[in-house]
Amino acid sequence: MSSTMDQLLPKSTCPYIKDQKVISHGKYQGLATVFYVDPRDETETLRERDFIFLVGRPRLDPVGTLMPNIYQDDDGRWYTIVVQQFRPQYEADTIEFPAGFISRRSGGETAEQAAVREMEEETTKTGTVIMTSPKLTSEPVPIAARLTGVYLHVVDKQGLEAGKQRLDKGEFAVEWKIPLLELEAKLLEFERESIVIDPRIWTFAMGIQCAISLDLHKAASKQ
Repeated sequence: MSSTMDQLLPKSTCPYIKDQKVISHGKYQGLATVFYVDPRDETETLRERDFIFLVGRPRLDPVGTLMPNIYQDDDGRWYTIVVQQFRPQYEADTIEFPAGFISRRSGGETAEQAAVREMEEETTKTGTVIMTSPKLTSEPVPIAARLTGVYLHVVDKQGLEAGKQRLDKGEFAVEWKIPLLELEAKLLEFERESIVIDPRIWTFAMGIQCAISLDLHKAASKQ
């Protein structure tokens, strides 16, 4: 692979990766084929898979963050904040948790710093970190990128930024505040309106329903 290709897609040090070839690339993403053997395959049969990579970004370290979150109103009711955005690859709007890249400018930032910054940019909220996930896949098969999930307790912005987003020119994000106990029903309503649901929000909603149906809070208090 040429030095130019190495800059686009750094060589792998994994012994099970035999080769990788860049098929095409744009400014931010590229398409490549990886040739590999499964570490559990005693026959060492060579296999191949196409995948999407991020140009110039490492595959082993998280490049982005997504923010599952909770928000409590003045009456003590709990919500989560999600955003609705148009995604041209789906030819439709999507419902997602606020998310974005971890900046590499001026020495870079941590996943936690990126999470708070992205929350402030995409919504009228700011937040404090409750917990941070281990390294996650963005999607296990098609995209070779890792993420960090940062769980936030969000509150309304105050002062001059109260009620305001910090979006780039031409960028639009509709903010939704959805009661936690109504999240599943609201996502199904979005789906009926042909809005695409991010699987991570659906998993979050299913986790809430599982906790309720299994009465996990009471079970945990008895342990």
